[in-house]
Amino acid sequence: MDEAPMKIRTGIPGLDSIISGGFREGRTIVLSGPPGAGKTTFGMQFLYSGAKDFDEPGVFVTLSESPNEIKSDFKVYGWNVQKLIDEGKLLIIDARPFKMEEGFIALDESLYRGESVPFMHLTQLILSSIKRIEAKRLVVDSLTVLNMQYTNKFYARQGLQGMIHALEDQRCTSLLISEDAESEKTPTEWYVASGIITLNYIRREDTMERTIQVLKMRGVRHSEQIHPIKLGDTGLQLLHPRLTP
Repeated sequence: MDEAPMKIRTGIPGLDSIISGGFREGRTIVLSGPPGAGKTTFGMQFLYSGAKDFDEPGVFVTLSESPNEIKSDFKVYGWNVQKLIDEGKLLIIDARPFKMEEGFIALDESLYRGESVPFMHLTQLILSSIKRIEAKRLVVDSLTVLNMQYTNKFYARQGLQGMIHALEDQRCTSLLISEDAESEKTPTEWYVASGIITLNYIRREDTMERTIQVLKMRGVRHSEQIHPIKLGDTGLQLLHPRLTP
């Protein structure tokens, strides 16, 4: 008899209860939403909780903010990211497609040009980082920045599929962050990932109501409701289900 797949707890209070206990080990999940919805916080909370509470080292790949900015931003939640880095439980990879040269911003083509397959160099960097700390979790922030480096969308999709297959071969549970462009066209990453989670928000007068919905989670029974989610002093937390009359 086949063993039941291992579940990876998300570290987001309340979320595991609507996805049958957690993500399936080694699967790739796309986290999508507009700017300000809490995607980067969700990603770091997934890694921080995994490293601190579940002894599952993680890798955070940034394509927008600097590692120092990331470490500083999350102090507001009481997360000592640097401590986990020093302990070898967390690794932040700076994969931004630009670099600073004598005070100016310049393109950094080392990861994104001269490739036989898109994402090839970045995938190799990620795999070596996973092996370096025996990582069980990965966050890439964000695919939108990554996809902008390539003009041929079909070619880019092939590269993305190759990266996802390589990650799943390592049994590394991965969260790929994607900006919601509010387009009618379904994003490429939604087709190739094992799961899709969307974050959103609605402004109501002087307050903001945040929501989360699990659109797809292969092999996992999950709620399809839109659930309220709170961004508090210790990070994100899923609240009670939205009830229908």
